Amino acid sequence: MTTRRLQIDADTFEAAKAHIQQQFDTLSWWPTEGPDQAKQEYKLMSSNPAQLAYWCEKWLNGGQWRQLENDVRQRLRRG
Repeated sequence: MTTRRLQIDADTFEAAKAHIQQQFDTLSWWPTEGPDQAKQEYKLMSSNPAQLAYWCEKWLNGGQWRQLENDVRQRLRRG
């Protein structure tokens, strides 16, 4: 069974970036694998939706993807 993940595009880009930045700001260990390297790559890859989507695929595990999806949906509902 294929897991459907959030599509990071022009509509979800800013909300996804806000969620990721919030995680970096509050959790020193986030993401769980290689957080320092992930943060450095994020700085380079957060300028457009395609690069951010690639970054997420590389660094986020299943639980972190679900959190991202849920938070992006909430942020979009709030406007």
